[in-house]
Amino acid sequence: MIVREYYPGIDYSLCKLCRKCEEICPAAAISLLKEDKRMAVDVKRCIDCQRCMDACPENAITMLPRSGDYALSVDVSELDQEKIGEICRKVGLAPGEAVCACTFVTAQELAGAVLMGAKTPEDVCAMTGVRRGCGIYCLVNIFKILDAAGVRPEERAGSHLYHHPLSSLDIPDDRLREIDEEFPQYRLLEDVSMIRETRGLEDDRGA
Repeated sequence: MIVREYYPGIDYSLCKLCRKCEEICPAAAISLLKEDKRMAVDVKRCIDCQRCMDACPENAITMLPRSGDYALSVDVSELDQEKIGEICRKVGLAPGEAVCACTFVTAQELAGAVLMGAKTPEDVCAMTGVRRGCGIYCLVNIFKILDAAGVRPEERAGSHLYHHPLSSLDIPDDRLREIDEEFPQYRLLEDVSMIRETRGLEDDRGA
């Protein structure tokens, strides 16, 4: 569960519509209202990461205190557990495994968000609060989960998000064997096999 204490307030007398806040927001909580020629904040989507305030070159954004309970969480207890497990296994993650070192959001929460209708990394972020911290490594797992669930999000205009695999489990089998043959001292195949066994994944790579 992520507790959100603040949301961005925009001083329109200072805002120059550079849209840097829109570009940096991991939850797509800020957007330009072209008709009104002003930036708008969707408070329900905001995860209180405060990146927008840091990115604003005009100091037009101030974080304002929320009123009421604005906790973020995805309750997976009433979702299809078999489907959640299937999605997680496809990407080499245990359902209860934390996929974000900053928020400790789990793989099953990401999968649950997708099953509940999330279609983009921004949707997953807005529903779970993941990416509230560094927002880098967990993004890899967000893309993996979306892909495993058969969701192919379109690239968001102006977004800096991209899928860049970081895990040894992402390396193709043939390449893994080549690396293991060239550098046997690192025992790469052995490590991958142990990871898959620990996570309850089938391992057909061979050690």
